[in-house]
Amino acid sequence: MTILSTFLLPVLISAAIAYLLGSISFAIPVTKLFTGKDIRTMGSGNAGFTNVLRCVSIPAAVITFIGDFAKGICSVFIGEMVFNLMCSGVPDIEHVAQVGAGVAGLFALLGHLFPLYFGFKGGKGVLISAGIICALDWRCFLPLVAIFLIALAITKTVSKCSLTVAVCYPIITLLLHLFVYKSTAWLPMTVIAVCFAAVVIYMHRSNIRRILDGTEPKTIARKKGAPEPPRDPDGKTDVHSDEISNATEPASENSADDDNEASENA
Repeated sequence: MTILSTFLLPVLISAAIAYLLGSISFAIPVTKLFTGKDIRTMGSGNAGFTNVLRCVSIPAAVITFIGDFAKGICSVFIGEMVFNLMCSGVPDIEHVAQVGAGVAGLFALLGHLFPLYFGFKGGKGVLISAGIICALDWRCFLPLVAIFLIALAITKTVSKCSLTVAVCYPIITLLLHLFVYKSTAWLPMTVIAVCFAAVVIYMHRSNIRRILDGTEPKTIARKKGAPEPPRDPDGKTDVHSDEISNATEPASENSADDDNEASENA
């Protein structure tokens, strides 16, 4: 009961603040400011960096990138600060505060995916997750970046890279905490990492279906002036815009959109 009363309040406070911060989906107001439109009605329909880059402009995409990455970092610092202030008397406060930071980061991710201010329809969470992991542990972040870049060079498919990183994140977290840090917080931090991975994998379920079917396209930019491809039932584009040159010609299996996969993963 003492443990519950000691940690419940800081968990609730940090989680609430982080969720509200994560709910600031920068892609939506930035696109509104630049174009007067909702980014969720453009391109892939994803409220993320890559869709803004493709459908709006480079400056708008840069602002979105900085905002989403920064809010991930800020959520971690907020969680750590709340636990340091409210649990200062508990043993091993450094590791306790780290767990609190991880919890805050997880709720910031949920806020990004299901933003309170924008009808609970946000992005896929890859960019904010990067900011959160970077703030939680840069020594874990750097090998994940290397893994992403190597996977991108091999597969040229962002969704495969994101899924690979998601799977590797809990493993690297566990190894670092057990054998490098020798941390007493190895179990909760690994559980938090597993939660992050599970959320990212779930948000990429449509990509996984296409990967298993062998129809997931590589990341290739849409040609300038090409018509936007139609959307699938989840609101994501799934047909190759570069091959829809005749509006009267029905879509076929060979019309998978080579560029849309990147828009779904920012």
